[in-house]
Amino acid sequence: MMTVNKEILMHPDFIANLADELCEMLEALIDAEFDKGNDTDFDFIDECADAINSIRSGNTAQILPLVSRKDFLKKLGIKTDSKIKIFVAACAAIALIFTAGTQIEVEENISVMQALSGIVSEFFTGKKQIEATTQPESTTQMQTEEVAVITGITVETMSEFKSEYYVGESFSEKGIKVFAEYSNGERILVKSGDYTVEIPDGFATQPKYEKLIIKSNGFTHEITVRVIESLESKKLNSIYALFPDDFDFTAEDVKNIDLGEMQVFAVYSNGDETELSADEYTVNSEYEKTLFEESATVTVEYENCSCSFMVFKE
Repeated sequence: MMTVNKEILMHPDFIANLADELCEMLEALIDAEFDKGNDTDFDFIDECADAINSIRSGNTAQILPLVSRKDFLKKLGIKTDSKIKIFVAACAAIALIFTAGTQIEVEENISVMQALSGIVSEFFTGKKQIEATTQPESTTQMQTEEVAVITGITVETMSEFKSEYYVGESFSEKGIKVFAEYSNGERILVKSGDYTVEIPDGFATQPKYEKLIIKSNGFTHEITVRVIESLESKKLNSIYALFPDDFDFTAEDVKNIDLGEMQVFAVYSNGDETELSADEYTVNSEYEKTLFEESATVTVEYENCSCSFMVFKE
């Protein structure tokens, strides 16, 4: 057995010999049509001439629409074992092979021309669906198989994701899932090695919100984590003073104010508050007298923090 495929048909020697034989058949058809006198069908002659031009120019596949037309076949008057049928078979087979990649198995001792005529006897008598199924399927496939492209990325965080850090801690990528969003609606998980997380310089060196940038496939997504002071490294943020409800911020002697019932509290970075004893903080007063009033500014100091209030002369 031998396979007649596109490569064989495209061989220069085969193409030249077959083209010459087909063109001779078409020219004979044209001459026979002219001999009919007044009954000559010039449209048919034009179609045969177009077929000759297609063969000579190498556009063999253009013959398929011609030979599959009912009016053309009727005009040919196809009969079993006629030379016309061989011509039609050859044209149709070549067109199918060129356009659909069809392969034909034939006996070694049968000429290619005879083999081509044989297969089309089925093509035109019950298996004409080859023309209707092969080409449209290819066209449909080209129309529907659109290449999906990435339109962006999204990020999801799992339970193990750490959204809050203490000062001095290192960032962890655990619990992060990155997804690529495609134009066809698909959402595909991105492997850990196919995305990066950009951590800002000086991450977790002080309490604040830190912004992290996740990058993949040319797209970015921003997530935010919080940095706080640890319990072991709590810092003094501020102090404040409290007074009894009946405390009066006016006095006869602003230089000697009675602060015996004043309470002073220290506020820390972790939210704790502690009342300070009188010997833990210092009190300083600044006396001021103008033409219209006399007052004193009292400042309470503890470590690096302070608070102030004023007392006016009655």
